[in-house]
Formats: sequence, C-alpha cells, structure tokens
Amino acid sequence: MIITTWNCNLKLQNKYEYIESLNSDITIIQECEKLKKDYFPGVKYFWTGKDEKKGLGVIIKKDSAKVSSLHNKNLIHFLPICTDEMNLLGVWAFNHRAKKYGEHANGKTLEALRYYYDWLQETPKSIVAGDFNNSIIWDKPNNRDFYNINEKLELIGLSSSYHKLTSEDFSQEKQGTFYHTKNIQKKYHIDYIYTCGMDVKSINIGNFEDWVKYSDHCPITVNL
Repeated sequence: MIITTWNCNLKLQNKYEYIESLNSDITIIQECEKLKKDYFPGVKYFWTGKDEKKGLGVIIKKDSAKVSSLHNKNLIHFLPICTDEMNLLGVWAFNHRAKKYGEHANGKTLEALRYYYDWLQETPKSIVAGDFNNSIIWDKPNNRDFYNINEKLELIGLSSSYHKLTSEDFSQEKQGTFYHTKNIQKKYHIDYIYTCGMDVKSINIGNFEDWVKYSDHCPITVNL
C-alpha cells in the first residue's frame, strides 16, 4: 500500500496529474477544492471544509472507503475515513485560524486526537497523516504542543514513518516538507505520516526543485 500526503496550495484539478503519477492508494490533500466524489476516474474523493475552494481532501482507491459517522465538522480540517481494514484520519491543522469559523470551531490536532482516540484504536491498522502545521522547534516550556501531539499518537501505537526509518530526532530533520514563501533556505518539516500495525518499507519526500512550481509543500510518500 502506498500513501501520500501533500498540501497542493489550491487548484487540485490543475495539478492532479502530478500527484497521480505517484500511483498512491491513498492521498491526503490539503488546501484543495470541493469536488464531486467521483470527479477523479477510478478513485473516490472525500472532502471537508468551510471554504469550497480550500479544504481537506482524501483520494482513495478502496471501494469500501467511507466517511466515519463520527465526523465532527467543528474540528477544522480533520477527516475520518473507514475502510474494511483500517481507520484513517486526514489532517490539515488549522490551529488558531479555525476560530474565524465560530466559537465552536477548533483546528488543533491534539483536540482531534482526543476526540478520535478510541476510534483510531478500533482497527488493528490505523493512519494519521497530513499537514500538521507544527514542529517541536516551535514548542515552548509552557506550551509543548507538538510534543503532546506526538506523545498522544504514540499512546495509540502510531509512529512517524519518517522518523522511524531515518532515526532522526524531531527538530533535527534533514529533509524539509514545507518551504516558506517557496524559499529553499526556509525549510521546515511539518507534514507527517503516522502509522500503526503496518511495516514501513520506504519513504520519499519530493524534491524542492520538482515541486516548487506547484506548491510550497513537497509530497511525502510511504510504501507500507
């Protein structure tokens, strides 16, 4: 099984052929538009968001895939998908920006993990993946946000594919996934694929030079 996450930086319709070339079974796409479920040939497309031009999408080849009945739309933008073999939580953490959608809106990954905690453990295999908009480099002594997120995921049995394969410490990643203002000197590692119950065979992060023309993020792909 091949899984990819990519923040496409809008207009997925115009960029789909590039991400399709990775031949992934599941693709989590951030900052994409709302489209019909059968818009892309041969796959299902699920979407959540408050702005039809900019939300979170999941492209999946599994016929059994469906959105979980637990889906909480006040958690901006987190999308729970069930298949016949696993539960998947797609992530585009909106953090403090979610408040613009009302007092009940919450865009924090930690809150989503608390809400979906039991659901993620209902199946032997589970995945939490996407643009977390977060890194341990931004943690403060009185606000260890990413540390707490990673700890919660590990309690469920999920581990970051990149860090597991590379043995690099969080904050010491050699490869970036996001380039602020599309500047190669401003790289950050803020996109993750966490898995449980599956062996990670390989991981690939797209090259800056290949993807900068399409987005300020590069796709992460894991082979399970």
